[in-house]
Amino acid sequence: MSIRRFFVAIVCLSLLAIPSMTGVNAQDSAFKEAPMLAAKVAAGELPPVNERLPENPMVVEPVDSIGVYGGVWHRAWRGVNDFHAFGRIIYDPVLRWPRDPNDPVQPSMAEKWEWSADGKELTLYFRKGLKWSDGAPFTVDDVIFWWEAIETDTNITKSIHGEWQVGGEPMKLEKKDDVTITLKFAAPNGLAETVGLAFHGNQWPLGFERFGFYAPKHYLEQYHPKYNASADYKIFEEKAFDYNVERPVMTAWKISQYEAGTTLMVAERNPYYWRVDKEGNQLPYIDYVYFHFVEATEGVNAMGIAGDLSMQARAIDLAQYPVYIANQEKGNYHMLLWPQAQASSATLWFNQSYPDDNYRTLFQDLRFRKAMSHAIDRETINQVAFLGQGVARTSVVVPDSPCYTPEEENINGEFDPELAKKLLDEIGLKKGDDGFYAFADGSPILLVIETSITATGMKDSLEMISQWWSEVGIKNEVKVSSRDVFWPRAGANEAMVTTWTTDRGLVPMVDPIYVFPFDERSWMAPAMGIWYKTGGKEGIEPTADFKKAMDLYDEYKLTVDPARQNEICKEIVSMSTTNLWTLGTVGLTPNPVVVKNNFMNVAEKHTADWIIMTPGTLDPAHFYFSDGDANK
Repeated sequence: MSIRRFFVAIVCLSLLAIPSMTGVNAQDSAFKEAPMLAAKVAAGELPPVNERLPENPMVVEPVDSIGVYGGVWHRAWRGVNDFHAFGRIIYDPVLRWPRDPNDPVQPSMAEKWEWSADGKELTLYFRKGLKWSDGAPFTVDDVIFWWEAIETDTNITKSIHGEWQVGGEPMKLEKKDDVTITLKFAAPNGLAETVGLAFHGNQWPLGFERFGFYAPKHYLEQYHPKYNASADYKIFEEKAFDYNVERPVMTAWKISQYEAGTTLMVAERNPYYWRVDKEGNQLPYIDYVYFHFVEATEGVNAMGIAGDLSMQARAIDLAQYPVYIANQEKGNYHMLLWPQAQASSATLWFNQSYPDDNYRTLFQDLRFRKAMSHAIDRETINQVAFLGQGVARTSVVVPDSPCYTPEEENINGEFDPELAKKLLDEIGLKKGDDGFYAFADGSPILLVIETSITATGMKDSLEMISQWWSEVGIKNEVKVSSRDVFWPRAGANEAMVTTWTTDRGLVPMVDPIYVFPFDERSWMAPAMGIWYKTGGKEGIEPTADFKKAMDLYDEYKLTVDPARQNEICKEIVSMSTTNLWTLGTVGLTPNPVVVKNNFMNVAEKHTADWIIMTPGTLDPAHFYFSDGDANK
């Protein structure tokens, strides 16, 4: 089965009804629950488990085995901006990515869905009897509330997300009954299932990402100015945000202890969680998740090496892998190496919409981008920064992607300093007596390379790249800042050269920020990305090549033929790769995972990626401690 089935799922326009996973009826079955919940039922604080579950709860097939209840999952957390230390383990959208990336999108809160024959209407059938963590019923009114009070309210959402409008026309919602809703579009929508419901289809706002498809109307409407004249948007944002311990959720765990400046954030099991294992045990198995505040990635890895993390992949540093191995017996843990859908671990972007005329013209010249690429010794980066575990490459996708072209794996990526100098001379740059190039008008060139990633692999990579660029005559400096400083600068078109890692290498069209200027996160030209995002109302008009890629993506969104979609994807990816809009160095490096020896149901092999919410597709709700004890 090919990964092309992702694309088939996106654009299928024939009548499609996908059944839910094999289920068990809550009204006819005797379900089991965690001891901490059984005690509350006995005390009259909760209704029986059968009354808390939907009629057809979703059944989770175990990675390895049926679990046991109990324990505390210990994780490292780098503060409020590290929301996805929590967000990735509560992946509960309307539809969900599969465990196997070759499979199509799966049922989740919606147990089935179907397209109209013309592909303009998508009907969702939610599970009957879903409940919020406070016991209130979940209905399609919670979807309508998100749409009317959040997604289309410009005080909250500046512009409607692209997957919910076709040809600039927003979708319309039609409520059929409490569990059935139809999404109506002006034309076939190729992004609704994957981008809209599997990727963004969680509870709004998903931390700082501000993605979602539903929100608790019964709780939030009292704080929204549209529903309460005395309310204000500031309070609404505070009450809607995921760190609010009062806000009800649909996820396996709910944050129950948090305050600003805390060193420990606690999430507690949701007694109304709507998923069970195949023996009828209500999930999650683990009682609590503790998030211990640490400083930066160094703090995460200090906890991991000491054996203080139950299971974590986020911010585990590959450069520290030998140290982890040396300490695993003492720390009572073992290590996994998950393959990543990461095209490049240390990636650079020259900002082609940078405000300064000299730099913008220079960055838009392909010869300059080629020169800077040929000045990088990728094999040395691989050996020094990534323990030889990666691959020297410039492609913006990974080989498993249907958009991959083998001939472009490392195009323009050979280490050739003399070719780099030749290209710089061709551009018309002038080399001074100090050995460094200046612009043709004599003004000095100083590339400021900005990053917020402090992991050893990135630091080592940038140190070497900086040295090699200096050696071919381009003066530069590396500037490190915190993420809350770096991201706003990069998105506001203020950064000259930016760095990050390029994930999304499996299904790049889901969020194509690395392949062309899609929005402000496309740091090859963020102002041009804003132009595309706003339909030309804001930002800077793109170059002709960028416009071609944008036009192709517009066609992709409306194309119903999966073969044509794949052709378009390959063409855009090829344009991006051969033009070095995104400058990759070394990719396909593994993601180390630390796992306590009694922590179960973690897959040994898992293709890790942000788009699929790793480790969310492994169903963290069914992770468990073999002895129910987190401290062994």
